[in-house]
Amino acid sequence: MIWQRTFVASLLAMGAQAGIGDMVAEGMMKGSPSVERRLQEIAKANIMARGYMEIRQAPALSTGIGSNTPLNSDGTIDMEAWNDAVNQACRESLSTLNVASNPSGACICYNLPVLNNSTGTFEADLRLFQISEPTGDFQGIPQEKINVSLSYNGASVAMKNGVAPGGPEPAGEGNLRLLRSFLFVGQINNDAMEDEMAMAQLQALVMPIVTLSATNGGGQTVSTNVSVNEAAFVSGVFSQSVVMSNFRLAELAVEQEVDRLKNGTTAFVLPGVQLLIFPIGLIITSIWLVIGVAAYGMGTYARYNFRESHRRMVARTQKGTMARF
Repeated sequence: MIWQRTFVASLLAMGAQAGIGDMVAEGMMKGSPSVERRLQEIAKANIMARGYMEIRQAPALSTGIGSNTPLNSDGTIDMEAWNDAVNQACRESLSTLNVASNPSGACICYNLPVLNNSTGTFEADLRLFQISEPTGDFQGIPQEKINVSLSYNGASVAMKNGVAPGGPEPAGEGNLRLLRSFLFVGQINNDAMEDEMAMAQLQALVMPIVTLSATNGGGQTVSTNVSVNEAAFVSGVFSQSVVMSNFRLAELAVEQEVDRLKNGTTAFVLPGVQLLIFPIGLIITSIWLVIGVAAYGMGTYARYNFRESHRRMVARTQKGTMARF
């Protein structure tokens, strides 16, 4: 329709400077999630321009080695030092748990000693710790008879070593007994790789779904999924990086603005006396108001003309039927 094209064109012209016009036109013409994507791009550009956000990646991802992964003099991973560091970090993360979140009584500690964000290759270290006694379907099943399987949404792995250094050990601190540990070598799917990937995107691709399964005394196979988030990336790649939520980013922006007000860098503006954002809502509401008033006015005018025409017709009819002497 002509009025819709005119409306979209006016929005484009008035919102070009703030980047709002193309967002509205894009959403109206396509009816797709592009509006949300455009909002994210605008917000990200504004925040980055003020220095509040950066795309977080592990400092040494380009070389493939985690920032705190111990290395030998020849550049290879010092597995003995890595084993000690990971065991300590895993126990510290899991020490706050009193019972396991699954009936097997075990918890997972998952870390990456190596991740190359250019080629998509990585090594994964998975350790199975006993937190509490098995319950439910796993009650009475020895921990050494529990099988561990991994699946990835955007990657594939293969066993590198059946048991990593530091296999089953006696109970250490509390009930945190290391049952088994595994080393995997993996590859992120090529179709999931992008030129520039944020840390959260990489984590989602290399985060596994861990399933524990076993056969009980009755010959039945029982299985359960184990939460990896209880102790993930506590050593190696990603362990030194911090991802801030959108709420925290907004808090930082407010704190920065308050500091500028205090030191006089930014002048105080009394709220409510100026339009500080492009009034896109006011424009849309005004246009709909004009359209509504025009439609109502046209209807009123048409009814008025019909009433007058009806009166004239009635008057002519009455005049024609009057008796003549």
